[in-house]
Order: sequence, then structure tokens, then C-alpha cells
Amino acid sequence: MLTKLHKLKNTMNKRLVQSSFTVKCFMKLRKLYSNVDDFVKKILNKKPVLYLFEYHVVEHCNMNCKSCFHFSNLVKQPKFADFEQYTRDLRRLSEQFSNVRVIHLMGGEPLLNPELPQFIHVTRHFFPKATICILTNGMLVKKMAPELMKAIVKHNVRFRVSIYEPMIKRREEVASFLAQHGIKHWVSDPYLSFAKYINIEGNSNPKKSVGQCPASRCTFVSNGRMARCALPFNMKYFNRHFDKQIDMRSDQLDFHDSDVDGFQIKKHLLKPMSACRYCKEVEWISWKRSVRADRSDATLNDFCSNA
Repeated sequence: MLTKLHKLKNTMNKRLVQSSFTVKCFMKLRKLYSNVDDFVKKILNKKPVLYLFEYHVVEHCNMNCKSCFHFSNLVKQPKFADFEQYTRDLRRLSEQFSNVRVIHLMGGEPLLNPELPQFIHVTRHFFPKATICILTNGMLVKKMAPELMKAIVKHNVRFRVSIYEPMIKRREEVASFLAQHGIKHWVSDPYLSFAKYINIEGNSNPKKSVGQCPASRCTFVSNGRMARCALPFNMKYFNRHFDKQIDMRSDQLDFHDSDVDGFQIKKHLLKPMSACRYCKEVEWISWKRSVRADRSDATLNDFCSNA
């Protein structure tokens, strides 16, 4: 009975996020405010503010959810971000933007990266006013090294913990641990369902896809390039596993280009991507885990929506 109630709650929450009039109004107001703010900053010759960007400090994961939005369960070998490249990217972004309001360090599972303290230090150095969040599944929270704990507390890093089935019984334990160490955190209710959204035919209406996409404003940064979401960067794992040739590189903006400023970046991020042709209305399925080391249990049906 409890499982059914959790599933019903998850379904209702996700439908609310997708269709709520209040949420849509909020997004439009935020866009309006951003446009007005940019207009004023242009007149005053000041740099704009970027609302958010997400960054993978690691590509692989220890949870390996089927239907993973970022295809992390298809990454078979450990793959970590290049710290020096990340530093160069932050330096360039700090030249183009006066601030980034929210920065998500994620993956994969970010706590797998032994260099995470350095990523935190350099993020705070270049964006001292940003809200830095680590997005984790919580499995390694209680195993964090002292150096990492020190960096988290020193730089006021927040935790967003997504609870999946294997961690349900440890939910309160994780929240209590973070609270005891003075770490600001949000711990989700259990996610018992996952969304699949890929349209393998690539014939969706991009504008319609953007309107119904929960990740359409999750700006993603990777190796000197940026896109409206993570899909143009992570599609390579999907292609490799399923032997596809879906090319989304045209959606990646090279923000190290000397002719590109912050205002041009924000304008680029407002446009629907060609990648949006490969997204459609999400289909909700029960949460499951990829358990085979070679990921042979991952199928196209895990990711492709029939909605």
C-alpha cells in the first residue's frame, strides 16, 4: 500500500511540474525579469547574470538507473572531468557573466570523483556569490573524506539528494548526517518512477518539445562548450551503446570564442535546439536499475517514449 501511495504521489508531482499553470507563469516571469535586467545591463555596459549551469564532474554512476536522463548507466568505465579544462571554462565564463546564480556539480555520481574538493574550491573562487549544489544519490554521503567535508562547509555548498529505491530506508540517516555537519540540504521523497523521452525518429516539433521539457532551461557546460540542456553532450553514450549516429554537435556553443559575450550566450540558450527534434512527451515507467557490468540489460525501450 505504501509503495502504491508513493507511486501515486510521484506521478502527481511530475504531472504538476509539467502542466502547472503556476509553474509556467513563474518561468515566464523569470524570463521577463531576465530580459529587462539584461537590457539595463547593456545600457550600463555591465555583464549579464546567468541563472544556472550544470556540470558533470564524473560521467559514470554507482546507481545506474535505467532510463537515466543523462545516460550515465551506459558509461561502462570510470570517466572523470578534466579539472584544468573546468578551470579554463570558469575563467572564461567569469569574463562573460558577473555572476551565475546556481551551479550544479553532478554526474553520474559526483561523490565518486576524488578531485571534488578542488572543483568546489575553484568554483567558489570564480563565482563567490553563486549557490553551489552537489546533486547526489546519497549512497556515498557518509563516506565523504574529511578534505571534501571541509571544502563543502567552507564554501557553503548545498546538497540535493535524490532518493531511489535502494536508499529509501537510509533517507533519514542521510538527512541527519548532513544536518549534523551543518550542510544545507534537500532530500527528496523516493523516486519510484522515471521518465523516458527520446524520439528516435527525430521528427518532433522543437518548440513543442521545449514547452513540455522539464530540463529545457538546465544549461549544460562541457569542455568549453554550452547548450540548453545536457542532451547534445551526452548523446554520444546513447549512440555508442545502441550503434546510432545522432549528431547534436551543432547545438553546442563554443563560449571560448572571442566574439561571443554573455548576452549572445543567453540569446543562444533561449532558442530551441535541433536536439529537441529527438525529444517528445515523457512516458513514466517504474524505476529499475541496470545491473549487468556490460550494460547488456539496457535497451532502447528504456529511453524511447511511446507517449
